[in-house]
Amino acid sequence: MITPALRRIRRTHVWLGVMLATGLGTAACAADNETLKGALDELRVTGGAPWGVKIPGIAAAVAHGSRGSIEMSTAVSGVADPPGKTPLSSRSRFHVGSVTKTFTAALIMQLDQSGDLSLADPVSRWLDYPNGDSITVEMLLGHTSGLPDFSELPGHRRIHTPQQSIALAARLPLLFPPGSKWSYCNTNYIMLGVIAEKITGNAWADEIQSRFLTRLELNDTVIWLGHALPDTVPGSRLNCGMEGEPDCLKKPGFRIVPVVDGHDWKVAWSAGAMVSTPSDMAVWIHELMNGDLLDAEHRALMATPTPQSMAALSQMPAFGRLRWTAAGLGLMRYEIDGFGTGWGHEGSIDGFVANVVFMAESGRSVAVTSNFLQTDSFAVLGELMQTVQSID
Repeated sequence: MITPALRRIRRTHVWLGVMLATGLGTAACAADNETLKGALDELRVTGGAPWGVKIPGIAAAVAHGSRGSIEMSTAVSGVADPPGKTPLSSRSRFHVGSVTKTFTAALIMQLDQSGDLSLADPVSRWLDYPNGDSITVEMLLGHTSGLPDFSELPGHRRIHTPQQSIALAARLPLLFPPGSKWSYCNTNYIMLGVIAEKITGNAWADEIQSRFLTRLELNDTVIWLGHALPDTVPGSRLNCGMEGEPDCLKKPGFRIVPVVDGHDWKVAWSAGAMVSTPSDMAVWIHELMNGDLLDAEHRALMATPTPQSMAALSQMPAFGRLRWTAAGLGLMRYEIDGFGTGWGHEGSIDGFVANVVFMAESGRSVAVTSNFLQTDSFAVLGELMQTVQSID
């Protein structure tokens, strides 16, 4: 477990260890922040160019260093109230969607580590679900269960409880025999949240809060319960792709519209209901991959490619410099041209995208958030690596 004395983040931009005492650290970090901001300014232009718009807002953070002396660089570019003019701040909070799954996966790994469950356990131990005897916890973590995705089914409602979301998926047959293939599916992680509650006797949100958010002092990270806390920004999207709207083709002519009450923000629950900042996300992935939240065996399980995912993702086209090539039990494997292999997770939810990665070779963790649904967070993350490598 991580000790509480780990960090104090200066959210105005960066915090360092002993370097601040010299004054040199402050100047260096200010330069790093300006370098990062310049890259975000440019990405807002290039990322929105296919539609003839500028991406409303992007924020990023870079963490590197060892426990107790993590160095953080952050920057924001754009507005907090698209299509308005209020500037983003370093405290602006974004919906981060499926980055939430990394927390749920870490919780399940802790429960396996403590012996409260086994990854080989069938879901029928806790839930009545068709073919539940042949679907294991490991399959849920690795998206090899064959479950249909409740969020893509007719009848999906924003007011559904986790149990109702699972019941909706149960109406359809499995997509494939459990364990035979890979298919990304939100139902897997809703089911993991329910299993965690049955084991601990506590709410999933309370377990995430006590085990991770409080322990790591991720004070700007919350679970969406339907009401915005201070500094939570609205999202935005192009006026396309929804019912009654034209398809979102890459061409000018669409306008940016606000998203202030996302359909899936709450119902996503243990698969996608968290709100955070790039700084908190960078610290989270850095500690997940470097700290003692998990033992070495369980960290490796989260970041070991499954054969099913490699087969499924081998033909996926690149996102600019970045290729998503595999997945483990909770994390995605990224290959970034010129910068090696990283492990992280993407999130996309009504009006927002996010992406976070730990790069094994450089030891840097990078998080990106945007309050514009059409932002390509994979491509942005890949393009940012050139700037990230220049940060001392």
